[in-house]
Amino acid sequence: MIEIRHTTITNSSNSQSAYDDLYSDGGIDLSDSYYLWLLEKIQPVPGKLLVDVSCGRGKLAAFARARGVRVIGLDFSLSAIKAAQRSDPELNLFISDGEQIALRSQCADYVTHIGNLEHYQDPELGVQEVARILKPKGTAVILLPNGFSIAGNVQHVRRTGQVFDDGQPIQRYNTRQGWQDLLEANGLTVFKTIRYEHFLPKTKHDWLSHLKRPSRLFRWAMAWAIPFNLSNCFVYFCRRSSTLD
Repeated sequence: MIEIRHTTITNSSNSQSAYDDLYSDGGIDLSDSYYLWLLEKIQPVPGKLLVDVSCGRGKLAAFARARGVRVIGLDFSLSAIKAAQRSDPELNLFISDGEQIALRSQCADYVTHIGNLEHYQDPELGVQEVARILKPKGTAVILLPNGFSIAGNVQHVRRTGQVFDDGQPIQRYNTRQGWQDLLEANGLTVFKTIRYEHFLPKTKHDWLSHLKRPSRLFRWAMAWAIPFNLSNCFVYFCRRSSTLD
């Protein structure tokens, strides 16, 4: 495990304040196409409940609701929740720490945790909370970054000699198996792992963005050549461990 911790971040309160400032200044968003790609992989059933933990601006939650899925979005940053509400006032959003989720046990058919767990004060607690609120036959989908991404971290280290720091209060990297071990030691069972590298855009806006940066299309075209364990990120599909029932 590689960890970058900014010196002012010593507890969850410090981290919460840092994210409030971050979202007040613009926040963190992935492309619409990324969330649409992820939902295609999840294939959530309309009418079922999806809980998006650390939902940020609520993009994934909004796209899932548009598919007829019941959605709850959670984030401990008030600034993030306000930004999500401005984008979609109909979203069902709550302020809640991902290490102490304010929902009853075994309530969720789906739990999404996309690119956030590595920034927690205590990732183990975050995983345990996902396992707690997930139904026995539910699915948790968790994206985590690879410390040995050949097109990402490895190239950054080659150029700079430093591990990439995206500016968030805490950043961690691990290997594919290292992340899986952490998930399975804290109440989840991984039944499928896919990689996130690059993909074709799914919206006009994202196509225009890619055309301005052709390197993205090149990386998509060459993704097949990247060994699985050297991928950019891993998406883990998990069940609640039978030992919890």
